[in-house]
Formats: sequence, C-alpha cells, structure tokens
Amino acid sequence: MFLIEKIISMTLISPLLIIILLLIIGVGNIFNRRKKSGLVLIIISVILYCASTDWIIDKKIYKLESSYPVVSEEELSKGEAYILLGGGIITTTVEGNIPGVLATTRILKTAEYYRKYPKKIYISGGTPLQNQESESSVYARELKELGVKEEDIIIEESSKNTNENALLIKEKLEQDGVKNVVLITSATHMKRSMFIFQKKLDGVNIYPAPCNFLASQEKENNFYYIPKYYNFLKFQLWLWETVGNTYYKIRY
Repeated sequence: MFLIEKIISMTLISPLLIIILLLIIGVGNIFNRRKKSGLVLIIISVILYCASTDWIIDKKIYKLESSYPVVSEEELSKGEAYILLGGGIITTTVEGNIPGVLATTRILKTAEYYRKYPKKIYISGGTPLQNQESESSVYARELKELGVKEEDIIIEESSKNTNENALLIKEKLEQDGVKNVVLITSATHMKRSMFIFQKKLDGVNIYPAPCNFLASQEKENNFYYIPKYYNFLKFQLWLWETVGNTYYKIRY
C-alpha cells in the first residue's frame, strides 16, 4: 500500500505527466502529418526526461563531483587558512539577506573545519547581481553566529566570478604570507575553482575541500527512473559548470 501511495504521489508532483502529454501530442502530430511540430515535441519530451531523472543526470553530476575527493584530516591540519568561495545570496527575505541554498552548506562546512582546526577564513564574494550587500558580508555574519571569531574572518567583496575570486584572494594571501590554503566550495564548482586557483596562485599549496554533494553513484530503488522537478536544478548546475569549465580553459 505504501509503495502504491508513493508511486501515485511522486507521479502527481513529477514532470512525468507533462512529459507523457508532450510525447503523446508529438506522436499524434506525426500521424496527422505535422511531422516537424511532432518531432520538436518528442525531442522536448526526451530532453525534459533526461534533465529531470536521477539515473541520467546523477551520472553527469557524479562525474563532475568526483573530480576531487573529500578533504583529509591531514590536509585540513596542513592548511594555514581557509578560503570560502561565494555561492549566492537571497536578498530581502523575512529574515533579511541570507546565504543561497548551495552556499549554506559551504558555510556550515567551513564552521565545522574551523572548530577542528581554528585558523583564518578568507571569504571571497562580491555583488555579482548588483545586490546591496556582498556575499562575503552575509557569509561572515553567519559564520560569527556559528562561533567563528570576528578577528579570524577576512572578507573580499569586490569579485564577481571565480577568476576574480582567485585574483583578489591572491593579493590578501600575499600580504599575509600564507602559502597553504584549504579551498571550500561546492563539489560541482570545485573543478573550475581548482583550475583557476592553481593558475593564479603561484607558490601556494591548495587543498580542495569539496562539499554539498548532490549525486548518487548507484540507484537504490526504481524511483530513480521517475522524473523530479528538483533534478532540473542539478541539470542547470551541470550545464553551467560544463560550459564554465570549457570557457575557462579557452579564456584563461
């Protein structure tokens, strides 16, 4: 009974009905000699299914997230400082300006590492969407509430992308003579971050600390094949990082 209820509920709150409807209309158009529109609808339905289904999009995300392993205790202890990269904020909520969904995990991980090995935290993130408050200032406020000492937080709030993160943080590290850092960002973003930070931060040892993992390596049940709206977010992240990785290799 539970299984039946689960299937019904997941189907009703899934893109599956829309995908099936588009597919049926597409096939119908082909039979009614409207081949072009029918083919377009079928292609759209297939793309929607691939972009919203765990067993397809998780393979893409998992490959991206496995570019670097979870940071080890030895690497955490070796790092002289932490670098926390910006991942967006949500402005003017009921609670005020708060970290974005992906950024929240980065902040929590940074606070977790800080409790184990207290050291300076460099936060890099400006106002890429012309927000009135920088990502760095919002994150700093959250970290202080999580127990991080104010004197251990250094913010950089002028950068608008990952390349500028690296360039502007480099200046602060050189001023402070830091040569070993732990880089904290989402696992999907780590490949591009390490690429540009290793290029820009000459002479600095960088220990990647990916977090916010989203993809499963193996399926646990048949719900893995049912489309979910949530997977559109993972598809967007995968597409963004795939394009970003290609662009950074060409541009930098």
